[in-house]
Amino acid sequence: MNTIDTTVETRAASPAETAAHTSRTRRYVTLGGSWGAWLFDALDATIFGFVILAVAHTFNATLSDVVSTVAWFLLATGIGGFFLGNVSDRIGRKRTLLMSVLIYATGTLLCGFASSIAELNVYRFAVGIGVGGLWSAAVALVGELWPASGRAKAIAVMQTGWSGGSLLAAIFAWTLLDAANPDSWRRLFILSSIPAYCIAVFILVFVKESPVWLANRAFIRQNAQRAGLLQIFRPPFLRTTLLALSISILGMYGYWIITTFTPTYLQSILHVRIDQAPVFLVWTGIGATLGYLAYGSLAERFGRRHAFAGFFVGVAIAVPLFAYGATMIPLTDGKFDFSTRNVALIGSLSALLGFFTGYFSGFGAWYAELFPTSVRSTAAGFCFNFGRVGAIGGIKLVPVLIPLIGFTKTYCVASIAYLCAALLVFTLRETQGVELTSGN
Repeated sequence: MNTIDTTVETRAASPAETAAHTSRTRRYVTLGGSWGAWLFDALDATIFGFVILAVAHTFNATLSDVVSTVAWFLLATGIGGFFLGNVSDRIGRKRTLLMSVLIYATGTLLCGFASSIAELNVYRFAVGIGVGGLWSAAVALVGELWPASGRAKAIAVMQTGWSGGSLLAAIFAWTLLDAANPDSWRRLFILSSIPAYCIAVFILVFVKESPVWLANRAFIRQNAQRAGLLQIFRPPFLRTTLLALSISILGMYGYWIITTFTPTYLQSILHVRIDQAPVFLVWTGIGATLGYLAYGSLAERFGRRHAFAGFFVGVAIAVPLFAYGATMIPLTDGKFDFSTRNVALIGSLSALLGFFTGYFSGFGAWYAELFPTSVRSTAAGFCFNFGRVGAIGGIKLVPVLIPLIGFTKTYCVASIAYLCAALLVFTLRETQGVELTSGN
């Protein structure tokens, strides 16, 4: 009886195919680690907005006093982004990523034990150092691993970690804050630090160093002056640095007014409790996640500048829609009625507001493409994170303007900054399709 040989001959993968598979795996593991680090970075950065009034109550402080804590945090993000960005160019992306996570995790943990506003300022300053440094290293690492055709999308995926972290902050605040216990904000800080330590272990074990940085390491050693802190302020980088910084300042000015004061705005206008305001920020987080992903696709199709301009105009419109939409909701016995209609209305406006903050996906890819490897992390870290420092003026201006023009109009000042940013993006060159190599 004849038998049929059903053995299937298999072909061993070629070295090129194996390398390609390893490269893909490495890219996605790195993206996952960077995304997780950015997720918990956002969690630790944004939870403070939910506890401003509670902190003021605990320390018997004014709103202006507590807002100063936000200003110290924003200043620290600029310093951390600049100096740790330069560290990243010198010692590597992975080491700086790990260092940044440990710094912001420890700062957040210590916030839960602060005994005064001054002490809280110190701990939030530490959080800001880590937050700024992490972005600088993460966008350089992801940007250098991804080809030009997918870089904007990859960094857009990483950026969803911020909206996810903001969403997680809202969930943590909703779950852990207790209206009957003004000091429950301490528990929120302590528990929020734990996930960051977990992602630090993941980065240590699984994330590998950027091959582009490794290939450029000899150049940096031989030309240390070209990786200095001041290099980005010299020709031919000065004009690009100043313009990119200006765009960041305008974008951050609007964003941090929204992030810092939306919970307080809802408590003041709709008289919702401290543990109810996070409900609306959940919708903002969902909208932002969709916006980050949409921006990545649009930037690949239409270019960096047009995508930025479109989102800046969109958020400039969304801010007054949200602010005035909230004022038009009738109150029941002086408080917001959690009816289906009211929640759907504020939820939709919150999601729209969040969607157009998707422009944050653009900073990483665009700034990485504007500068060479030897100063990439330094320049991107400075331009992006010192944007937050520029936003301090807006944060400090809010308590001054509220008595003069009211909370709603003060909140809408953010739109002016966004419209200016939409025009300014066309002063920088388009970098769509640029390949990142170790060459300088």
